[in-house]
Amino acid sequence: MRMRTIGICTLAILAAGAATTTCAAPPAGSHDEACPLRTFLSGQFGRLLTLRSDLGLSDEQRDEIRQIVKSHKQEIVTVMKPVAEKRRALRAATLADHPDEHAIRAAANDLGTALGDAAVVGAKIKAEVHEVLTPDQRQKVESFRQQADDAVDRFLDEAAQR
Repeated sequence: MRMRTIGICTLAILAAGAATTTCAAPPAGSHDEACPLRTFLSGQFGRLLTLRSDLGLSDEQRDEIRQIVKSHKQEIVTVMKPVAEKRRALRAATLADHPDEHAIRAAANDLGTALGDAAVVGAKIKAEVHEVLTPDQRQKVESFRQQADDAVDRFLDEAAQR
């Protein structure tokens, strides 16, 4: 539980850092209209925290989910290391002094393959966790996913109009 909380907080810090590097501080007296990305990331994180609270997992469910994730720990690390490496390679290719389109596309394809491998592992874990959840909890997770997708669509629509 504690590691999960630390993980969520770490993601929030990284997301906030991404938003602040993309956006300057909003002018005095304004809200986040100056930075829709910051607003978007804050909303996504808020929805995640709400979902966590709304699921109402029992202690037994938490323990079962913890065990499921723990049982796949080595597999998770095995697929996530290449994701991190390939992401860094793509970043390096895009930030190169003389970017090469072929190198960027190759790095992006490599990252896509690594993400695919991670998605397969994630799907296997999700199927196991799904069995631990009640039908009501499963519906809440699905509703969360739909809200997150809707928020991305709204963000992109608004970004296109600015």
